[in-house]
Amino acid sequence: MNPPSSDPLDLAPLTTALADVGLNTFGVADPVKWDAVAGPTRLSAELLPGTQAILVFGSGGGRLWDSLLADLTANPRHLGDEEHPLDAFVRRQVAFADAALGPVHRRWFFASANADVHLDFRLLADLAGLGGRSRLGLLLNPDYGVWLGLRAACFIAAPVPFSAPAVADPCVGCPAPCMDACPGEAFLAGHWNVDRCSAFHAVSTRCASSCDARRACPVAPHARYGDDEFLYHYDRAQGRIRLRQLVGLPEAEDAYEGVGPHWQTWRRKVDVRRATEP
Repeated sequence: MNPPSSDPLDLAPLTTALADVGLNTFGVADPVKWDAVAGPTRLSAELLPGTQAILVFGSGGGRLWDSLLADLTANPRHLGDEEHPLDAFVRRQVAFADAALGPVHRRWFFASANADVHLDFRLLADLAGLGGRSRLGLLLNPDYGVWLGLRAACFIAAPVPFSAPAVADPCVGCPAPCMDACPGEAFLAGHWNVDRCSAFHAVSTRCASSCDARRACPVAPHARYGDDEFLYHYDRAQGRIRLRQLVGLPEAEDAYEGVGPHWQTWRRKVDVRRATEP
């Protein structure tokens, strides 16, 4: 194990390489602040002894999706052999770029369904200044609005300047068209009502491959996901079929069928969290 470093670390080669493929939002969180709220099983000293900073990466807009499509078109097996092709693509790109960090001690974590260790990436993003919490409950980034995906974090035993905190309430002064755009009236109280949202999903397919409230956010409309990317994130089964069509992979060569409507997944997660809360 390499000891913690006291020398400044040049992150430009790493951040540039990742930004080129769409991991284009980056911030640095203070591990002391993380430890204060992360819980006893996720302390930085347990995850990586000697942690001095936490690098947090996200994907804003559609650049990562475009990079994924280019990769899958050139290598269709990357779709056929992977249950979560976007997550797998992120891991490959991080592995390529990681060499730029040299011998410094570090450990990567990923915001993916099949991650070995699950971290609270929303909390990490808050601490790294990637955005403030919007009225929709989504992170709102000043450059990409609510079109930001949290992808990876690197606990690193080297000094790196911490990012400034994000604006606490990025929606101040906004007329909030998002609140009225939801057909399921899930925001009548000014915040997301998970029961209303899931009840509407259970009887209607209108939001199966999109979210009217999210689309209505007036911040960074240029960064909105395209229809194919929306479909992939909101309904992995149909999204996977569309991906096969886009990259020309025969169904017989795809080892996975994808996951059904995304709302059922987050509904189960909410129910589990409610059941375990004191």
